[in-house]
Amino acid sequence: MGNLWIGTPGALHEIDRAAKTFDRSAELGVNEFRSLSGRVTLTRNPLPVRRIKLGWELLAPRHARLLDRLARRLDGPGPLVLVDPASGNVLDPRQAAGKGDPGQAGLNQWFKVSANGTVVESATAPGTFSFAAVDATGKLAWRARTWSNFPVAPGMRVSFHAPAAFAALPTVVVQVDFKKADGTYLSTVAVNGPLVMATVPAEAALVTPCAAPGVAGTYSLAGACLTYGGAAEQDVPGDGMPPMAVTGYSDTPARPQPYRSISLDLVEVSGAAG
Repeated sequence: MGNLWIGTPGALHEIDRAAKTFDRSAELGVNEFRSLSGRVTLTRNPLPVRRIKLGWELLAPRHARLLDRLARRLDGPGPLVLVDPASGNVLDPRQAAGKGDPGQAGLNQWFKVSANGTVVESATAPGTFSFAAVDATGKLAWRARTWSNFPVAPGMRVSFHAPAAFAALPTVVVQVDFKKADGTYLSTVAVNGPLVMATVPAEAALVTPCAAPGVAGTYSLAGACLTYGGAAEQDVPGDGMPPMAVTGYSDTPARPQPYRSISLDLVEVSGAAG
């Protein structure tokens, strides 16, 4: 498990001190109503909302100052990126399962890198997608739903594992493309095989994972995994990297000075709204 990173895209900061309290329970949005007869009726929101509560004691001043600035939105309204060290796969849950928005050709989840391949939707299972490679050069990239590319910071370790159908091929090639905050390409780390691991280089703020089956055919997109701080494994459920906003904050001076006790409450927000 890696450390927690927090900030805005292009300005992620590592908190290398483990939080004393760490609650990542989702708000399910389920309400229960009991009638006089004793029958129970449930109402629920369409999707659960992620809530994370963090608390540190005796936090070093440099970390405390950073969290204070983020909580008070001194560097902009957000939203914030939170790299949760408990997440084994930062791909969107549906994306990791090879699923997306029906009728959208996977535009929110993937994009083709080469002209010799395309994302195709199943005719019998709407919202389930595969990659059709015309020849050995067909290549696909994974898109972060909110951020377009996945936010990273120099020195962070990232790894990507290809979907199960790709990984079963001896010809599979996977890579991670590193880019600057404005999307300008920096460098690539590529390997022959289903798993690539790399250290984020200087100036990089974004990463795009890519995979090429290396042979013509149509392949399911289920089972991909992008991991920060550890080794990606096939078929790990996606946990996502939703945009977050601070809804609660406390900052208490602690002894010995200048250490401080900090707590943050964060909630998942829609799109790029902070």
